[in-house]
Order: sequence, then C-alpha cells, then structure tokens
Amino acid sequence: MSTRQSRGIQRWLEDNATLAYGALLLLLLIPALLPLLGSGFFASDDGRFHVYRTAALADAWRHGIILPRLFPDFGFGYGQAVLNYYSPLSYFPGALLSLLGVSPVAAARLTIASSFVLAALAAFAYLRYLLKAGSKRFGNWPARNAAAGVLAAVVYTYAPYHLADAYLRGALPELAAFIFPPLILWAYTAAFLEDNPWPAMLWGTLAWAGLVLTHNLTALMMALVAGVHLLAMAGWSGRWRRLPGTALSLALAIGITAVYWLPVLVENSSVGLGLGASEGYRNHFLTVVDLLRPALAYFRGATDTLGRLYPLSWFAVALLVTGLGLLLLRAVQRRLPGIWPSTAFHVGLTAFAMFMTTGAALVIWNPLTPVLGHLQYPWRFLLLEAVGLMGIAGALPALLPKVRPVIIVAIMAPIAILVSTAGLQLEPLSMSAADVWFPDRMWREDADAGQVGATWTGEFLPVGVTEQRWALGRSLEGGADGPALQPAPTIDLTELSYDSLTALVSTPGPMKLRLHQFYQPGWQASIGGKPVPLAATGELGLVTLDLPAGNHQVHVSYGGTPARKAGLVVTLLSVVAWAALVWWQARSRRGLLVTSVLVGLAALILTLNSQGIGRKTWTPKPVQATLEDVATLIAADAESMPDLGVAEVTLYWLALRETTVDYTAFVHLLGQHGEVIAQDDGSPVGGFTPTTRWRQGEIIVDRHVIPLPADLPPGTYGLRAGMYQPETLRNLTTDPATSDNRVDLGSIEWLLMTNDQ
Repeated sequence: MSTRQSRGIQRWLEDNATLAYGALLLLLLIPALLPLLGSGFFASDDGRFHVYRTAALADAWRHGIILPRLFPDFGFGYGQAVLNYYSPLSYFPGALLSLLGVSPVAAARLTIASSFVLAALAAFAYLRYLLKAGSKRFGNWPARNAAAGVLAAVVYTYAPYHLADAYLRGALPELAAFIFPPLILWAYTAAFLEDNPWPAMLWGTLAWAGLVLTHNLTALMMALVAGVHLLAMAGWSGRWRRLPGTALSLALAIGITAVYWLPVLVENSSVGLGLGASEGYRNHFLTVVDLLRPALAYFRGATDTLGRLYPLSWFAVALLVTGLGLLLLRAVQRRLPGIWPSTAFHVGLTAFAMFMTTGAALVIWNPLTPVLGHLQYPWRFLLLEAVGLMGIAGALPALLPKVRPVIIVAIMAPIAILVSTAGLQLEPLSMSAADVWFPDRMWREDADAGQVGATWTGEFLPVGVTEQRWALGRSLEGGADGPALQPAPTIDLTELSYDSLTALVSTPGPMKLRLHQFYQPGWQASIGGKPVPLAATGELGLVTLDLPAGNHQVHVSYGGTPARKAGLVVTLLSVVAWAALVWWQARSRRGLLVTSVLVGLAALILTLNSQGIGRKTWTPKPVQATLEDVATLIAADAESMPDLGVAEVTLYWLALRETTVDYTAFVHLLGQHGEVIAQDDGSPVGGFTPTTRWRQGEIIVDRHVIPLPADLPPGTYGLRAGMYQPETLRNLTTDPATSDNRVDLGSIEWLLMTNDQ
C-alpha cells in the first residue's frame, strides 16, 4: 500500500469515523452472539426460570394485566407474587415477542442478543462522547473518538462475567442491566460538560429508572459509586453548583420507580425475602489460590460453571495495570489527556470492584452486611469491574496519542474476544413451546430440586406456608379422613379473571371457602359487596374466608395494597414532574419531548389498568356434579390449541372433605362413536396437588393438557371427566348419576390440524 493510499484511508476514516467504526463494532459483536444461533435453549443456572417468567408475563398480558404482581400458576399452582418483589422490565421485550407469535424460548434468546447489542452501543456512545467532549487535545479527531467507543464496547461486551451472565448463569435481568451503567455515566458526564445540563440530567433520570426496574441489585451496586462519579465530574468541570440538579434528577428516578420499590420495602416481610440479608457471601470470596485465572481462555467448556467462584481474568488485570501505568506515566510527563479525571475514576472503579471479590474486602462487607448481604455473591461486583474496564479501554487512544487508533483496536479487540470466547460452549437444553406455556415442566423441576416457584430459594414463598419446600408438591403424610360438607354447598362460578373469582354460593351451614392460592398481601374479598377479612389456613397458608349459612355473592381478588397504591401515586406525580421539567428546560430537544409523551401515556395506561380497565373475564361452563363425598366438579373450561397439538381442559373442583386417599382425576376426549381417542389421567394440578393435600371448602383449578393425534380430523369431540381410586380401579360414583360414572363436560371444537399451522 502506497503512502498516498494510506493517507487516503486515514482521511476517509477521519471523515467517516462513526460509520466505519460502528460497522466494525457490529462485526466484532458476532462472536458474542454466535452461541445463540442454535435451536432450543441451553443449560444454565437460572436461564429456564426467566423463560418461565417471560411466558407467565405474556400470559398475563393476554388476560389484560400489564403489571401482574402475582403469577397464579407458580409454586405448584398456589401462586407467587414474583413481580411484586423482582424487577420486571427485562421480561417485557420477551413477553411482547411472545404475544407476536415468537416462542418464549426464542424470545429469551432474542432478549439476550439485544442486551449484548444495546450494552455495546451504550458503551460505544459513552466513550465516543467522552473523548469528543472531554478531551481538549483529541476532541476534534473523529477517528480517535470512534475508536475509543469501539474499544470500550468490545471490552465491555467480552468481559468474562458479561458472557457468564448470559451463557453460564442465564441471568437475563442482570445481563440486561449491563445496558444502563454506560447510559448513566454518559448522562451525568454530559450534565457537567454541556452548557445546558438539563437534557442530560433528564435522560439520566430515565437511565436510572430503567436500571432499577431491570435489576435492583445492580442498581444498588451502581448507587455505591454514583456519588463518587458525580463528585469527580464536578471537580473536573468546576461546576459544583450543578450537584443539586443531579440530586433532583436522581430523586425523580426514585419517584418514578416507586410503583416497584415501595411495595418491596413494605411487604417483603410477608415472604422469604423478609428473613433479611444473608451472610452466604462469605463462601464466595476469592483467595490467593483462586484469585486469577492465568489461562488464555477464561472458560473451559460447556459444563464449566466455575464452581462457587468467578476468578479475575488475566486480561482484566493486565488492562487495569496498563491503564494505571499509562496514567501515571503521563502524569509524570505532565502530559495528562483532558479526560484524565474520568479515566482515573474508571481505574479506581475497576480496582475497587476487583477488591470487593476478595476475602480482604470483609472489612467493608462486615459492617455493611444489612445492605451488601442482599447481593448474595461477591462476584456480582465483576459487573462494576466491566464498567471500569470499559472506561480504561476507551481511554487508550488518549493515553497513546502517537499510536494510530486503528492499530490499538486491531491489537486489543482480538485479545478481548479470544479470552472470553475460546472454550465457551453451550450445553443444549430442549424446551418445547408446551414446556413453557404450561407450568407442568416448571413444577416437575421444582419438585426434583426440592424448591418452589422457579427459584433456588424460598424468597417469594409466603411466611404463612409452614410446610417444607421440598414437600409442597407431594402427598400429605400423616393426614386423616375428615367429615364432609353435608349437604354439599352449591357454587356457581359467574366470573373469572387472571387473578379474581366471583361466585354465587349457596351453603346450608357455615363453611370456610378456600382458594388454591397462598395467602399474601393483595388478596381481598367481599360478600354481597361488603369487604370481609381473609386469613391463611393450614400448613399451606391458603386464602380463606368464613361464609355463614345462606346464599351469597362472593368476590375474591388479588389487587392493590396501601403500599402499591401509594407507590403508583408517587410514580404518577414523579412522571408529571419529570415531564414538566422536560417542557420547561428542554423543550428544544425533540427526542425528550416525544419520550415525555410516551412515558406519560405509559403511566396513564398502567394506572387505568390497575383499576381493572382492559382486563379479560370469562365464565366457565357450569357442571355441578358431586363425586361421592369427596368433591364436586363445579365447572369446566375447554380450549383447543392446534399450534401446540393439544387440548386444554380445566376442571374446577370443590373439595368436600380431607382424605387420606390420592384419587386420580381424568379427562377423556371422545370420538364420533363415544370411544376414547385421547386422555389425561393423573393426580390433580399436574400431579402436584394430590387429593391428600385438599382442604375442605377449597376450590382447586385443575388443568389437564391432552396431547392429540397428529391425524385428528377437524370436528366436534365430546369430553368426559371424573375421578377414580387407583388401588381398586373404580370410578367414584357421580350425582347426578351416569352409567359409567363419568361427568359430561360438553364438547370441544378441533378446527385445524397441527400439521397445517
């Protein structure tokens, strides 16, 4: 290549730096995304849990509920308020894709891919801005600014913990949280460097709100360093008077997210979270022996989960030493680049994050256990290490002014990529659409692990549940036969929704009406329109209300609590205040104006939806068939699902007494001549609520998924249901009586064959 050609390329890069380096960045992201090209999902610590939650959120949206704090099907169908305590935002993209026809498994993979890309673009934009706005010497050299962005984005993307979050831990919310730290640093850096700080501060409010609503533990860690960053920016710019404005920006972020965090603070004592911060972090500190992984490849194969520790990467340590050394060298030479305060901040952040993963950091962890103990693992600080390394890498073009930026990228990027991708392999995990749309697989995994609610701890399990977690889905041992409700009450389910029930109940005597749901804050009831108290009863802490003799209209629902209502009010007021500031201080910024309208609409829609607007209700088919003195089949629903090749039939049982026998419930699909062509038999609720667990007066929602023959022609098919005793293999007799002791549920339409989809 001639000198003229070389200069021509360099000139073109300078004139089109953002475009050229932006395209280069997208190419460099490909190795991080390649593991997602396979089919199905992959084995990881928590990944499948988040797929289940994504599907559950999509199902709630189908029922017209935007922010479902309760997942009624979780916890073996007893219901757990997952999104009342866990940041919900990372599940929204996958749920939206699922509603558009993408399977939740594919939606989760797309969420992972978009998280990597958005985090990389955020890092690129932050460091590009930093060199452009903060460096007097290199501020007008586009190629160097764009190169800084590429270096930052590559190092940030390929920080080993970043990839581990996706492919080993399967921690989708924490992975999505990587998007926000660069945006926060960008916003509050610009707030001190720009002539008008308000646009940056207002964007910073949304970045902080996004982080809190995506992963609260990452927000907690970022809060530990945010104050240092603001002080560094104030000292660098000399604009100390802007600190109150940044404080207002942060206060607005806290207010906007109150709809989430206020109920967490007030209501966490009602579930396992209220047990307090754990000291389990003591088992996960790095020691001198396992401090550093010296091998070139950080990962060593599909089954390498690194045990209980995530050691430091040699590349990360080398980059920290290089950044610190160059910074000190330039200081001795008195040729510090204009961005040196920001670079010093990132060096300090990297060193601090590394230190916090070691046993030496107990001097900090011990006194702050009530706060830091919620992080569970010291290696979570490796996320902050990645944030620090991002700034160090992006500063290299300024610290090495005599080296062409393209050369720095050519050397650094391949090393960063190879360290984190060489040896990284995924172990396939088969997950069908039925596996995630129906809860049965989740329940089986919970039962096998002795857990409940698609989590490794009892963090969402109400404290009113006294039964051991491992025993929840099993038969009750040591029970006794109890007296039956005689004569049996009549219950007519007049209206159901995702999380509510309205029924006409006629009972000849007083009775306790129970739902097959854990009692927890949010459950409320009324009789004849008048509020009545609810209680938790039994070892499972079931939602229970006392009914006197007579005819009653009963309504039970899961909804607002004082903390949730107050949080929503604070959120609305904060959104109004933020939008008012946009129109007052940043009306010339079209992006902010449009965003303020969208945020306001979102808050309004959430408020209206919380009042019941847009929620779907339905009335199941009445049945009213009593099976001896064991139970009454009060209603049923049936739906054909050609895309999944199944029929879903839901039985609504009323338990008349406690029993020591595990009866089997069945649903039969009948052919044109009454023959059984498909069926589902098993203990109720997927096999995880055997009848020995039933309590007198309990309404059990018992879903049966019936796989149908692939060659089943379109038509109308009859449905029958009942219950039998396995030991003697006899159907329980029914009242009204039938010749075969099967209850007629009507029919179901099968319109399309699966193969035609």
